[in-house]
Order: sequence, then C-alpha cells, then structure tokens
Amino acid sequence: MKRLALLLALLLGCKSAPPPAPAAAAEDARLYYPLAVGNSWTYQSAGKRETITVVGRDGPWFIDDHRGRLRYENDGVRDADRYLLRSPVAAGAKWSAVENLVVQRFEVLSTDASAVTEAGTFTRCALVRNEQPLAKGGKFITEWTYAPRVGLVQVATKTLAASGKEQDQTKLQLVAYHLAQ
Repeated sequence: MKRLALLLALLLGCKSAPPPAPAAAAEDARLYYPLAVGNSWTYQSAGKRETITVVGRDGPWFIDDHRGRLRYENDGVRDADRYLLRSPVAAGAKWSAVENLVVQRFEVLSTDASAVTEAGTFTRCALVRNEQPLAKGGKFITEWTYAPRVGLVQVATKTLAASGKEQDQTKLQLVAYHLAQ
C-alpha cells in the first residue's frame, strides 16, 4: 500500500506543468572565442583550405601564424583594430568601430543561430552582422557565426543594393578544428 501511495505521488508530481524556461542569459564573449596556444581552425572558401594556429603570446595578445593578434578584455574579444565580440553577448547588442575612416556597425542578431559545416553542426551560435555603406547607396554586409567553445565557424558576405537586391559574395566555413585547452 505504501508503494502504491508513493507511486501515485510521483506520478501526480510528474503531471504538473514544467517550470518556465529561463530567459536566455547573456554570455561572456570568451565562450565564443576560445584562445590558447595550440588551438587551430581550418577554413575553406572557394575550394581553398587554410589553417590558422595560435602559436604564442605577447603579453595579453594571442599571436597566430598569420600575424593575427587577438586578446581578451573585460568587455570582449578584440583584434588590433576592433572588438570582434562584445560582452555580454546577447541578441540586440550593438557596438561600432572606425577603420580607415569607415564606421563599422556591429550587431548580435541571435545567440540561438545554427551552422552546418564540414566540421559539424553547431547550435546556440552567436550571429554577428556588420554593415558598411557602399559608394552607390547600398551596403556591404558581413555575418560571422561563432559557436560556443569552438570559435568562428562561418563567415558570409553579401551586397545589398539601394534597390534592395541582395547578392552573395563569399562564404568561409570551418572544416576542422583542434582546441588545446
């Protein structure tokens, strides 16, 4: 009899409504850009493959074998010219940078994007968009997709003419990666 009462209590407990899902929390940019000496990412674009490997440190900077320099700061991940991701990473977050007298505007479109590449299927990705004006009134758009604990998994560029016509330009995709950490 006690077993039956316990079983009924468990079953009735299971029939209650599930608790509401927590709101999506903003994430630290480090989650989407793991930096450590030995980490490497291989990308493919237009049939060409290229591997980028973090080969050393120079103070707070992580140095790759293509002379790239990346570092963590309290408010994000940056290269020598701009923030690549700002913390907290949350849909709707915006920031800007000026490079060669051109203002670049960045926005996190989603933190729940997906990407399918040769290296795998990635979910809960941060999708970041940058729009730059073109001389004839259109825009040049770049979208970066960052997977948690993996890094950059996809880059796509396109133009948007003043008439509204979009034209894909390039696509870079992750084909392999190795994380030393």
